[in-house]
Order: sequence, then structure tokens, then C-alpha cells
Amino acid sequence: MRFESITIKNFRNFEDISICLTNKNILFGMNDVGKTNFLYALRFVFDKDIRKQNFNDTDYYKRKVDEPIEIIIAIDISDTEDENSQKLRAKLKGALLSEQDTVYIKVKAIYDEKEMMGIPILYWGGDLEELEEMKVHGTYFEIDYVFNVIYIDAYVDMYALFKRNANALLVNDKEQDKDILENIHKTCKDLNAQISGLSGIKAFEEKIAPEYKKYRHEEVSVSVKSEIAVKGLYSNIVPYIKHDAEEFLYPTSGEGRKKLLVYAIFDLLSKEEEEKKINLFLIEEPENHLHRSMQIALSHILFNDDKYQYLFMTTHSPYVLTEMDQVNLIRIYNADKISSKSVLYTVPDKFKSQRKMLNRGLVEAIFADKVLLVEGPSENVLFGKVLSEINPFYEADGIYILPVGGFGFRPYFEILDALQIANVIKTDNDLRKIKGEEKYSVLGFLRINNYIGQAILPDSPVDEAGVEAKRNLYDTNRDKLDQIREKHSLYLSRCSLEEDLDEAIHEQLIEYLPNAEGDPIGYLQDAKNNHMVELVEKLTTEDCKNIYEHYNFVCLKEVMS
Repeated sequence: MRFESITIKNFRNFEDISICLTNKNILFGMNDVGKTNFLYALRFVFDKDIRKQNFNDTDYYKRKVDEPIEIIIAIDISDTEDENSQKLRAKLKGALLSEQDTVYIKVKAIYDEKEMMGIPILYWGGDLEELEEMKVHGTYFEIDYVFNVIYIDAYVDMYALFKRNANALLVNDKEQDKDILENIHKTCKDLNAQISGLSGIKAFEEKIAPEYKKYRHEEVSVSVKSEIAVKGLYSNIVPYIKHDAEEFLYPTSGEGRKKLLVYAIFDLLSKEEEEKKINLFLIEEPENHLHRSMQIALSHILFNDDKYQYLFMTTHSPYVLTEMDQVNLIRIYNADKISSKSVLYTVPDKFKSQRKMLNRGLVEAIFADKVLLVEGPSENVLFGKVLSEINPFYEADGIYILPVGGFGFRPYFEILDALQIANVIKTDNDLRKIKGEEKYSVLGFLRINNYIGQAILPDSPVDEAGVEAKRNLYDTNRDKLDQIREKHSLYLSRCSLEEDLDEAIHEQLIEYLPNAEGDPIGYLQDAKNNHMVELVEKLTTEDCKNIYEHYNFVCLKEVMS
């Protein structure tokens, strides 16, 4: 069973939106663009507790109550061997023909002006144009016997969750439990007898009854009893944390500790249902109250544990996504009106062993509005300094610099393009000696052609390497390179970062790097990151403006525009 798509019409801040889905879906975007509302659209389809509340007029897009709310989900059940596909097929019966492999589930709600609400009606079947109305048994639709929704909000109350589910979590069905329960009952009676014997309790009971009778004339008395004896065994019990090496109990007071215990409780509850139903996890901002290291640990569970087979999650945290693989990234954004883009993201096989490092760079970038992709840490240090002098709040304005390191640009820009996150690439004009020949491959040109998808720049090997050869090669093809800059946001260095920087602020490099002994380029290229940090600490605002305005670094202007 695989989720295919969702269409949401006239619901809250979604006028008309369609999104491709898969079984693990990550929603991200700025605040107030509708991530929580997206989860609620799913809940109105799958969660009986939400559905029975009906739709208010405020649930209709801009209160357009003259148009119905429609939420349509498509699910692929072509894998007939899959047990979840079988569960869904078994319930659909005549609503699905044998040759149909896609199930459509639709919620439709026409607003009733008299009742002042929209009552959800559910439909399903294998033909979107001829869906069958779903049968209802009391408050249960047929779909409620197939799916079990596990909704974990950002601020779930651990104590309320435990108490609400205590009877399901604490099942006493062993033979020895009978004797233990009988002893507990006797102990509670003894406890209440002793409580009643306390002088303070007796005095209170004697004084409170006359005061009560002033308000209501009836023959009653007031007794103070233990809650556990009156309301039952689980009325006043809560989980405590006990370290194995200690004898003391610690209340689960820390919000991070509570959050982890919440996930553990939901894991147990999901196991109770997984044989009968399909567990569907809807998780909202799991990073709240969790330290970075715990977010990374949670990421490992969410993306590797089989129990989270069907997952929809909202997040603002890159750490929660460090272990992601085979997920659908859904960006919800507001450009005049709420819109979205989604892309299926799978870690390339050659990077599987480095998945965490690859993902850390990517997930930082997908939370930005504009990304500058650069070769490595030296560019990151320099460009970060320049941009911060031009606009100290450039990161708050949604601009992010991403060094690609050894992964290359493609794993990043393909995802960013698919999510319609503007990105600019700055790469070196590399030449590499061809093995066994006295010629050099135009590696930088080949890289640009590859990213564009056509051979715009000459790709024939050249006879010479070195700084002047690179500059001559660049200058000979400058018109084409300028067109590529404008059309594709691809910026090739005239030579490399250090040589290009020397062209922009040569005198300053000589002054700021006395240890370079007159060779600032060689000095910066040796111990790259450390020496670049040394330089950047001395750059003035005027220096940064000169770099920003120089032809070699126009990529900075584009990312800031």
C-alpha cells in the first residue's frame, strides 16, 4: 500500500491544492502557511474523533460556505501481497473492481446554514468519478475499521495521555493478578480506615457538613477518602524515571523526558492495533523540548523503524531529518496564495554510508528561500562575512550558504529546483591532466555543461594548465559564461576562489596576511580554512563591499536580490 496524492479544496487556508505523496511525508515551511491544517485535512479523512466535530464556517476557505469542502486521497494498492493492501481491499468490497489498483477516499462537506455546520460525508472506490458513499455505523465510518490514526501534537500532555490509555497499557490478565488485586483492595480499605482516624480529618468532616447544609438542606455527611480506593486502581498513578544504578525515583518533570516517554507510550499503543488496522502516524513538530542530540536519535527511529511505515510529519528542525531516506519532501509556501511543491528524495546509493552528512547540508538548505551552493568551507567563511556586512540579517531573510564538500552540486540543486527554492551555484574553473597525455580536461566547463544539460561551452581538452591558461579560457568564452550566469544562475570562477579574490583586493591581502611573505594566494591555498578565517577577521566593511561589487563575485548579488 502506498499513498499517491492528496487534493484539498476550500479547507481553511487551502483554496485548491494537490500534492504528490508517498508513505513517509515531511512538511516544512514558514509559520502560518498551513502545515497543521494539512494534518487536520488528513485527520478529517482518517480520524473519527476529529470528524465527529463536523466543520465550522471557519473551516471553509475565507468562509466561502457556498462551496463544499473536498479532501481526496489516492492510495495505490496494486501490491496484492501486501497485508495492508489486503486490509483495505477487504473493506472496500463492491466499491472497488478487481482490475482497479487505486483507491480514492473523499470527504465532502456542504455547509448547512440552518445547522451552522458542514457535516462530513465520506466516499470511496476505484473510480474517482463514480465513488460509493461510505456506510456509517453509529459514529464509525467503514474506514475507521481499517485505519488507526496516531496523532502526536507538539505539546502533547504526557500525564493525560497515560491516564487516558491506562486500561489499555496496564492489562492485568495473569492468574496471580487476582490475589494481588484482592490485596490492593484490602490495603485501600485499611488506608481509608487509618485516614478517617486522623484528628485533622475528623475535625474537617465535622465542620464542613454544617457549612454545606447552609446551602442545601439535606441529610448528608462529607467524608475524606483516598482517590485510589474510590476511583479505581489507576486513578492516581503516573510514570516515574528510575536510573538502573540508583534506588531513587525521579518525577518525569523535564519536558524533553516527557516527550520521549510520550513516543514510547504511542509505540506501545500502536502495537495493540497493528494486527487489526493500518497505523497512520501524524506527528507535529517532534523537535519541541528535545536537545539536538535527542532530535537526531529520534530521526533514526522515525526513518528506520518499521512501525513508522506511514508517516506525515511537520518540522522546523534540520536535526529531525538527518536520517531521512525515501521520503517525500513537501514545501508549503505563500506566494500570493498558499501553494506547494513536493519531491521524492532518496539518498543516492554512493552516499548511503555518508547519509547523515549529506542530509545535514540538504535539510539546512530546504528551510531557506534562497541558497548559494559553493565548493567548500573557504567559500562559506568568506561569503558569510561579505553577506553579513552587506546585510547583517541575511540568514533571517531566508538566505543560506551551503558548501557541497565531496558530494558535488547535483544531489542538492536537483532537490532545491524541484521544491522551487531559488539556488545559485559558484564553482571553480578546474583543469585536470588527462592520464597518459600532455593535455588537460576542461573540468569546470564540463561541469557547467552537465548541469545545464547541453554542451554550450567548448569541451575539448586544452594544451596548458595554470592560472593564465584558466583565465584565457574564461575570457575567450566570457560572453557565453555571462549568458549562463543570467539564464541558469551558474557562476564559474575565472580561476579559483583565491585567485579571484586576489583580483578584487590584492593590496589588502598583502597587508592583512604578513605571514604570506608576499604570496597571499599560495598562503590561502595552504591550510585553506584556517588561513581564510585569519583573513576574514581583518576584512573591513569597505573590503566586503569591494568584493561584493566585483565581477568575480556577482553570485553574491544574485543571492541577495
